[in-house]
Amino acid sequence: MLDKAGCPHFREREPLANDEHLALLRQGTATWNKWRERNPDIKPELYEADLRMADLSGADLHAADLWHVNLPEADLCGATLFE
Repeated sequence: MLDKAGCPHFREREPLANDEHLALLRQGTATWNKWRERNPDIKPELYEADLRMADLSGADLHAADLWHVNLPEADLCGATLFE
């Protein structure tokens, strides 16, 4: 399916990240990783989150929806992005 400009139209997505997931991530890597360990079947929804300058070092972000996440100057050292 094409839009009015002739570009491919992909299925519509929810416009924002899951507030609960963002709140957990903002509590720090230790809290986030414990939650991920307890909820291995949940795919974190971080779509369009503003994580500029966030300390995500060591965070388990595998399988997270990072589509259009704003990450300038975020610290991703040691973060797990893939399983």
